[in-house]
Amino acid sequence: MPPRDRTKRRVAPRQERARASVEAILTAAEMVLRDEGFARATTNRIAARAGVNVALVYRYFAGKEAIVGALIERVANTTYDAVRRALAENALEPLPVALRAMFDALVHPPGIHPALHRELVEHVDVTKRRQLVHDVSGRAMALFASFLEERSAELRALPDSEAAMFVLQHAIEASTHAAAFYRPGSLSVDRALDALTELVARGLLPLPEPGGREFAATNASLPYANHRVGR
Repeated sequence: MPPRDRTKRRVAPRQERARASVEAILTAAEMVLRDEGFARATTNRIAARAGVNVALVYRYFAGKEAIVGALIERVANTTYDAVRRALAENALEPLPVALRAMFDALVHPPGIHPALHRELVEHVDVTKRRQLVHDVSGRAMALFASFLEERSAELRALPDSEAAMFVLQHAIEASTHAAAFYRPGSLSVDRALDALTELVARGLLPLPEPGGREFAATNASLPYANHRVGR
């Protein structure tokens, strides 16, 4: 017989008590992942932290991979909502301020501890949630593309907008993950996101005229960290 797929959810909770049990399991999993990491996050540890029998965990989840996968789904959607709010709330702000708010939402999803966030990002593949994350990311970038389209009058014309958005999506994803989890100790998140903001804004805004003012001189919003939403 083929090995069972430990990434799948089993019974969908229908009653309030069952939903509360699943929520307790997911909350416990968040704490175990945050404090001990994926390698030590066994179903027994999660059940103990949740205060339930491990048999109840297996009633709803085929294994710890399914639990972590459910958390990845939740955080992916939380991040999407944060990006949507950041773009909507900064629709009339200078472009660098709006960009910085979006990057901040990607690095700091609301209510998600950084250690938990890193564990989820690093275990997308083992939970078989890569396609889901790709789809949610694509929806977020579609929001970003619409945001840029609405502000097209202030942006420079790109020779290949499809290719530019493809590169931007992957550059932003890689850079924000690196800023959140893999930066050197001497580099703060704020400095990394300020640099990313300036690079992306330089690529989207009109190029300076020969002899004209430099980019930084035309953007009184620097440093961008002072304009982050909710900070």
